[in-house]
Amino acid sequence: MCLGALLSVIIAACTGKNQKDVVVEENRMELSSADTTEVTTLMNQYFDLLLKKDFDGALSMVSQLNDDSLSAMTPELKAHYLMGMKIIQPLRYEIELMQFETEKDCLVKYSAILFDKESFDDNRPNKMFYVIKPVRIDGKWHLTVADDDDMNTRDSKIAK
Repeated sequence: MCLGALLSVIIAACTGKNQKDVVVEENRMELSSADTTEVTTLMNQYFDLLLKKDFDGALSMVSQLNDDSLSAMTPELKAHYLMGMKIIQPLRYEIELMQFETEKDCLVKYSAILFDKESFDDNRPNKMFYVIKPVRIDGKWHLTVADDDDMNTRDSKIAK
């Protein structure tokens, strides 16, 4: 797995003065504002744990999707993500895009802000972008790994 997949577990918090407009794309599934709110709440809880460096707590919020069921990450995958979380420690996270295709084909793109720019004309890149896959099972949202090696991610209808 590539480092990009490893870091895709890190998610962006949209709170307080750092809140920005988040694009929500709805394609085919029935989606209510409660769904968006629930996914955003999960993401913010995840971000809070990451910012507190509670990586085990954050990883406990992310599962692997196997067809129609959730399972814990394998120890190898968990170790892989943990390594990335310890290497990249941003100032904050921001949700860039939430896209919902079906209950099991959704995407949240987020950024990790590595440093604040000193001015508007500062052209230095200060963000790393990641993806996580929320899924709705039995009416409840869960965060899952967005991994290119995973069949559930590879078969996505969402344009990457």
